[in-house]
Amino acid sequence: MSSSLGHASVRFLLDMAAPSMPGFEHRESQEQLIAACAEATERGGALMAEAGTGTGKTFAYLIPIIVSGRRAIISTRTINLQEQLVRKDLRFLSSVVDFSYAIAKGRSNYLCLRRLNAFRSEDASEEREYRRIAQWSADTRSGDVEDFGVAVFSVWDRVCTDADACTGKACAHFSRCYYFEAKRQWEEAQIIVSNHALTSINALLSKESKLLPQAELLVVDEAHGLEKVLSDQIGITLSNRSFDYVLNRLLRIDDRGVYKGLLSLSPPLFPAVEMLKFCLADLWNSVRGRYQDRRMMRGRLADEEKLNAVAAAVGDVVEKAQEGTLGLFQEDEEIELKASLLKLGALADACAGMMEENQQTVRWAEIEPQRTALRLAPLYPRSFVRTNILPEYETSIFTSATLSVSGDFSFMQELLGLEDAATISLSSPFDISRQVQVEFRTGIDLRNDETGVRKLADVIVEAAGKEVGGILVLFTSRDAMRKTWEHAADELRAAGRRAMMQGDEYQNRAMLEIMRECTNAVIFGLDSFWEGVDVQGDSLRCLVIAKLPFEVPTEPITMARTEDLQRRGRNAFMEYSLPRAVLKFKQGFGRLIRSKTDTGRVIICDERIRTKRYGQAFLKSIGKNLS
Repeated sequence: MSSSLGHASVRFLLDMAAPSMPGFEHRESQEQLIAACAEATERGGALMAEAGTGTGKTFAYLIPIIVSGRRAIISTRTINLQEQLVRKDLRFLSSVVDFSYAIAKGRSNYLCLRRLNAFRSEDASEEREYRRIAQWSADTRSGDVEDFGVAVFSVWDRVCTDADACTGKACAHFSRCYYFEAKRQWEEAQIIVSNHALTSINALLSKESKLLPQAELLVVDEAHGLEKVLSDQIGITLSNRSFDYVLNRLLRIDDRGVYKGLLSLSPPLFPAVEMLKFCLADLWNSVRGRYQDRRMMRGRLADEEKLNAVAAAVGDVVEKAQEGTLGLFQEDEEIELKASLLKLGALADACAGMMEENQQTVRWAEIEPQRTALRLAPLYPRSFVRTNILPEYETSIFTSATLSVSGDFSFMQELLGLEDAATISLSSPFDISRQVQVEFRTGIDLRNDETGVRKLADVIVEAAGKEVGGILVLFTSRDAMRKTWEHAADELRAAGRRAMMQGDEYQNRAMLEIMRECTNAVIFGLDSFWEGVDVQGDSLRCLVIAKLPFEVPTEPITMARTEDLQRRGRNAFMEYSLPRAVLKFKQGFGRLIRSKTDTGRVIICDERIRTKRYGQAFLKSIGKNLS
């Protein structure tokens, strides 16, 4: 092992950590990953490290950081994964050797004592929720909503910390502020556990405004999910809900026709607010009549005039509110009014941003029964990664179980701007060929084909009759999932199965908890169930893949990237659509085997995996070959 840090890190694992780990198994792949992370830590630059399930990648990147004594930010995909990393891995390692760590979350996760004391509501249910939070606030040490449980959004959003409504050191509660106490802990910690959304927002900010402390290393865990988060965070979203929320805080009419809200004491402002509401209604009606849901917009926006009208109306409200409300409010109301006006101004800026024509951005509309939105996102996030993320750290490590297509990292490298990164790919130490039985079904066409849906339902019901253990069915289409559910649900329940469908009765997390606690669950899931599901043993013994997970070609970003590649004379299917689908397929396949003792079968119901030449790419990605 060439790296002295690598040698010291492996010795730490074997001599210090392993004796406290019941059932510890020596894994060569874990030592190789430790060596690669240690070398990157010493050398600097970027590393892309693909590590299959069971490699022990979390310890592999944490141990060199701990041994080196360098400060690092670890970015995970979700808050749940942050909590898991802190409560399991870091807690254990800190029992072996002393080091400091902290969990970092966005401001809205923390209670604001000033806003809590200022809260007023005439709604009985909101008052009940307020009393629950107030009672909790007397005992909580963290002020973290995670410790409170599920909070009613309309109340929590008015009592959580808010950058626009924060007076900082001037606040009477500053010395007891949960958010600033959390930030002090981040500043003192060697390892700070963030999430992709917070890490992305932090990268957008100037040096003076950074949320996270400066660090020498960045580790992006679940790095395959970074691109989507970046698109959401550095893009623009204009929706009727975002405007309605701010406007209802300023001025609304209750059931009795009485004006309520922060501006209810300023009748001269009512016409300006009503004009803004009129301009917004005109904009959203036009968007709903002009565009299809999730279809890319080309060229100049047809609704520029209406967006300009909204921006002008916002400016009028802000100007009149600043001029016409002096001396009307107590301090807390004044702070909340200023915060609402700042948010309104930010929405007006977003209107201007939405109208900018740029070949490196994609625009589209989202049209749902209760929501209308205009979206803008970067065509690729790579320039942002190169400019805003990589220069912030001496070493950046991007790791996931799915970064390459059969060892080729070029797709993710180009997507994330990591062409110069070192790479390492380590397969799972599990014996997949022994632990997994792969089966194929033919003649199942889910494209507007009722026969195909019935055949798929029969496959699931048959598996439920044969299988001892839980079943996860992965879909790529909500419509196909619902139609299959309608055919299969009653039969599954009649067979003694606990059948559940995403978006039906339970939240995703509750469905997974039910699955973990029994051996007869059947879950019908969409996109979010293709990754992040960790269920072991008899609770999950069968995985049904309804269709190969190609992206819908008309999805705005997919279509824009396809056209961009074709314009440059490249093969969009082979260079974008196929590798994207293969990586998603690998993620889905990886849901079944989570330990060396897990066994089960995967039923693939898309015959293209055997009838199309590109099917071999999917099979190779899971170590199968039909030749």
